[in-house]
Amino acid sequence: MVFNTKLAIAGFAIFSIIFGSGNIVFPLIVGKMYPDYYFWASLGWVISAVLITFLGCYVALLYDGDNNKLMKPIGKHMSFVVMLIIMILVGPLGAMARSVNVSCDCIKTVFPSMNSVVFKFVYCLLMTAMAWDPGKLVDLVGRIFTPLKFGGVIGVVVLALYFKDPNIPVSEIHTSASSALCNGLSMGYQTMDMLTAFMIMGTICSYIRNAIKGTNQSDIKSASITVFLIAGTILSIVYVSLIYLASQYSPMLQNTENAALFPKITELALGSSGAWFVAIVISVCCLATNIALTTVFSGYLQNDIFRNKINSKPLILVTGTMAFGSSLIGFDKLCSMMGQVLTYLYPALMVLLMVQWVRYHRRNKA
Repeated sequence: MVFNTKLAIAGFAIFSIIFGSGNIVFPLIVGKMYPDYYFWASLGWVISAVLITFLGCYVALLYDGDNNKLMKPIGKHMSFVVMLIIMILVGPLGAMARSVNVSCDCIKTVFPSMNSVVFKFVYCLLMTAMAWDPGKLVDLVGRIFTPLKFGGVIGVVVLALYFKDPNIPVSEIHTSASSALCNGLSMGYQTMDMLTAFMIMGTICSYIRNAIKGTNQSDIKSASITVFLIAGTILSIVYVSLIYLASQYSPMLQNTENAALFPKITELALGSSGAWFVAIVISVCCLATNIALTTVFSGYLQNDIFRNKINSKPLILVTGTMAFGSSLIGFDKLCSMMGQVLTYLYPALMVLLMVQWVRYHRRNKA
């Protein structure tokens, strides 16, 4: 298996790009719902949000991270429609706006008098500024944001468990292992990790080729598997930690808004100073993801919509403006709208991936 420092950075970058608002909030919701069956909830979650995501990444890799090649069986026009829907869901009208809302809600839990509209505007402005140089995306996210994300989230989980009040009442929620497993599976895809992976695979494939200084397909596959294992391991550790944490605080979280679950847990364990810290950690997590998605979405507009007739800089500004406007809708409404589309889109994409995986191996055996 190929390994070097740049491949580790690529794995860290995938984690940081994928791990955004939904990746923080939804595991906590699952843990809150299934305090007695967090193992089964975690298992379902890891299958849908990690295993399926990186199987999708591997199939995309087989087609050089080129979504046009990957979606060729459904035809040119349908491919365009599907990619447009994916970009809308993962871009400024969906996941990016959701991340802005989560950051805002978390800061607002410790600073209630804050003007939400002003915060969202400044946040989107900062996001746009940091996405201004797309060429530095992988290094920026992999080297800087991954230590902040992983260290911050795991640090908070450890401290919240250590300082947990032993007098928290026993949960009175009655569920089952099968229900926990099924909901872990269904909520895991709402993070949209696989869709995000589709968006970034072209960038990641190019980075991997440069990292190993070669074009041999076998070496690229080996290097990519290393990258996926690094990213998948980090994601799994964080997801299981968050689900377990919420399960331990479940009785105290039933009346807490979903977007504010993490700050609430930290406040219960560490007081108001801890809530400030976790609010900043979550904002950093969401910011890293949104920087990457700003770059990818503006690149999509430039290459696929405007056919390179417009420079990327104005399109980065357009992306930031769209994210700000969409963020005014609110977290819960955005999740509801996106969930309805994902219910149909995810299974269809999984079928397409399976078909393309089979076609690739049949073609290479012939």
